[in-house]
Amino acid sequence: MASAQETSPGTYQYVIVGAGPAGLQMGYFLKRAGRKYVILEASDVPGSFFRTNPVHRTLISINKRFNPFPEHEYNMRHDWNSLLSDDRDLLFTKYSKELFPSADDLVRYAKDFATKLKINIKYNTRVKEITKYKGDEANVNFTITTTEGAVYKSQVLLIATGAVSERIPEEIKGKEHMETYGTHDVNPEKYEGKNVLIIGNGNSAFETANNLAGHASLVHMFGDRKLKYAWETHFVGDLRAVNNNILDMYQLKSLAVYAALLLQSIEKTPDGKYLVVLKDAVVHWKEKQGYFYLRPPPYDHVICCTGFNYVDLSMFAEDCKPDTMADGKFPKLSNTWESSIPNMYFIGTSMQCNDRKAASGFIHGFRYNIRTLSNLLEEKYDDVPYPRVPVDVTLDAITNRMIARLSVGDSIYQMNDFLVHVVGIPDFEPGKADTVKADFYEDLPKPYVLESGRFFKKYKHVLIFKLVYGFEDFHPPAHSNDYVHAPDFQSGDCQAFLHPRVHHYKDGEFQKQLILHESFVLRFDLPTVMDQNPEIQFNLLKNFLNNFLNLEPGVHYNVEFFGSREIFEQKVTPFSEEDQKRIPDLSKFHACAPYGTELLPP
Repeated sequence: MASAQETSPGTYQYVIVGAGPAGLQMGYFLKRAGRKYVILEASDVPGSFFRTNPVHRTLISINKRFNPFPEHEYNMRHDWNSLLSDDRDLLFTKYSKELFPSADDLVRYAKDFATKLKINIKYNTRVKEITKYKGDEANVNFTITTTEGAVYKSQVLLIATGAVSERIPEEIKGKEHMETYGTHDVNPEKYEGKNVLIIGNGNSAFETANNLAGHASLVHMFGDRKLKYAWETHFVGDLRAVNNNILDMYQLKSLAVYAALLLQSIEKTPDGKYLVVLKDAVVHWKEKQGYFYLRPPPYDHVICCTGFNYVDLSMFAEDCKPDTMADGKFPKLSNTWESSIPNMYFIGTSMQCNDRKAASGFIHGFRYNIRTLSNLLEEKYDDVPYPRVPVDVTLDAITNRMIARLSVGDSIYQMNDFLVHVVGIPDFEPGKADTVKADFYEDLPKPYVLESGRFFKKYKHVLIFKLVYGFEDFHPPAHSNDYVHAPDFQSGDCQAFLHPRVHHYKDGEFQKQLILHESFVLRFDLPTVMDQNPEIQFNLLKNFLNNFLNLEPGVHYNVEFFGSREIFEQKVTPFSEEDQKRIPDLSKFHACAPYGTELLPP
């Protein structure tokens, strides 16, 4: 553990509040950069949240230990629990063999990470109040006072407190009669033969329902909206398949229900049961539309599982209270995760307030956000330029670098369409590309790149490349699981699942987009099928670059998927006359026909 000298009260460049995974991750990067920092942790161990959460003790973060490729970054695409470090022994895959491991393993891992890497943590230190610094000391912005009266001062404050409280709807009359996700008895035998109502529509609610479903007589689940499924939205915080047994029981008529009804009130009856009033918006009724109030038969238990709040305003003085959003659930953050209070940043799962498409709410997402933020902080406070790699301005050099990052990179994969890579190419005279270098930047938030203008001002040409889903290109859309046939290999402009896209800007103005082909294993440097043109992805990108850089005048690379039009024609056996009659009307699709489009019934 860190010595008392390293964590004693005083002035630090950085103070981090909270030693969960986010605090540990930022501590690692600050330590590696040689910055003076301290982490203030209320508990006696790092990652203490996971001592009790999730309450049923099984994580929904994937722990996939075996993958077909050797690159560490590629394998981190499927390791959702490890923190980033240079120590290959500190990988979570060494702590559990389970695909969905125990939360106890994460606590053990966090402790080892903090100890082995000598992260500066002051344990048993709860923050009482954060105020703006009012003294004369240079480069100090905050005063942090603990419950024991110790005073820490910092230039930069990083809030890494994670989920700070359960989110209980205030408007429910009689809410004191509810049990909650964190307070209900997790022993499923308590619910044998009982009728249970669960409020909520996220993973905590369905995790709770799964736990007691085999014991309760009936399980009713009510939330405030239609369900959002992670396999549809691709946001890992939405309902995961591992938690959806209740929906299976509901659709197969097994005394389980999910409905979008709002709980209005709870009344405890003399015999210890609970009468509830539910509110529904009946837009679909024929005779009359409006709000309808339902009173179902009594329940034995009412359990509220409506998620968490990710900001605790009680620790901030009035002059230092950050703005919030979503009714106080999240802090309101800039594109670089800075709060409304200058020099105060929020890190960890609260970063999801800027990202509802990728993985910022989980370790496998915010670990990359934190790495990016650490580099931005280095640039802002210590004049250390954001990392970049110079590359020769040739078609081969630029293309090979881009395809390699798209094929192996973990951050661009986990943080799809949020963290992007950027190529900046200076202006050069025709035939003199060897006099300049292209600069490669990795892992920048897309909104920051587009709104900051820093790259558009510096470079003649800017390429923003990323991995992205393309379901929005299919109109009318289909469910993601309906895309069951092969994508259009030959044309390649309609790709639904995760695939690369490159945007070209010239003099700050958007010019054109390039869409590359999908891959079964998300490797774009390897063939998807054995008999394809192995260079097609490289060649598509080379032609794209050559179109505006003119590095190889008059050259056009082969972009036929199977190498030639003749081979392509041989690969597709035409439909019979009878099958031709069963081809649906494709004109109804405005852009791309979904892969689930099939022949009409005979």
